[in-house]
Amino acid sequence: MSQSGTIRVLLIRFSSMGDVILTSPVVRALHAMLEGGVEVHFLTKSAFVDAVDGLEGVHKVWSIEKTTAEVELDLVELGFHYVVDLHANARSAFIKRALRRGNTLDLTVNKRSLEKMLLVRFGRDRLGGQHVVERYLATLDPFGSALSALGGVEDNGALRLPALEAEPRPAPGDKGHRVALALGAAHVGKAVPRAHWQEVVAALVAQGRGVDLIGGPAESALATALSAQHPEGDVVAHCGTASWKQTFAIIEQAGALVTGDTGAMHAGAALKTPMVVVWGCTSPALGMGPWLAHPKTVELEPAGPERKRPCSRLGDKCRHKVRCPERVSPARITAALEGVLSQTAP
Repeated sequence: MSQSGTIRVLLIRFSSMGDVILTSPVVRALHAMLEGGVEVHFLTKSAFVDAVDGLEGVHKVWSIEKTTAEVELDLVELGFHYVVDLHANARSAFIKRALRRGNTLDLTVNKRSLEKMLLVRFGRDRLGGQHVVERYLATLDPFGSALSALGGVEDNGALRLPALEAEPRPAPGDKGHRVALALGAAHVGKAVPRAHWQEVVAALVAQGRGVDLIGGPAESALATALSAQHPEGDVVAHCGTASWKQTFAIIEQAGALVTGDTGAMHAGAALKTPMVVVWGCTSPALGMGPWLAHPKTVELEPAGPERKRPCSRLGDKCRHKVRCPERVSPARITAALEGVLSQTAP
């Protein structure tokens, strides 16, 4: 299966970008917990390879476009001692079933779906504040305590991304002057409203700060419009043109990041960029908040009503007449941002 003394592990997390970033402590924990040589292979979707390609502790990245059939035969031929399944869906089950024929042992995350359903539908919190990173690390319990093993090698379990040395670096004095705004979100219940972004950008331009607008192709029109509204300012639209690695570099170079509950938020936590996190229809209670983020990070939750959040697990539904993200006012966002920037200024 592998050279003598080397343990080969396949870690699976197909999507999304945030979830893939959240697995990074598990990679390092495997190296800390297993004796002898360890090869950690990572299986994900092609769209999210940038989060793990070159990540410390990852021997090889496998990727798929649509189905696991694209890599299944090669994985079986190579062989693995363990599969750590952090996705736990039908696709990952196909891989585990194929590898079991070679006596591979598999460990699967407990997604705690029932507890999340109880929180969303009835407001009953049975998750006990457990973060999804802790949930992922608990998958390794058959090997011992992952957090203790990481602590033994002076690793606090923070999120990490691949090194960004190849990306453009800021000019002297630029870091801290620019603010990154993550415009997009996978679901409308996580998206900061357009009118809010207009006020935030206007406030930053008035302060003479540079603004970097980040997101995917879906946010390109919004980014272009925001930039066009301030021809006198330094507002740069990167949506739909920057790769994820380039986006990571923009976040790393920023003095602050404003984001919803998105992959950009987890990237900001990994890069230790101070953030203003705007919550909408989801909630930190679901265990997806920024993990070990910069200490000056501020999280803003919607103003009233106190009950009825989270509205949904993914942010795809809102139970209120005034959508949750709209109840985090632009004034609160700009005030929080001013506070973060004032505390982190060199």
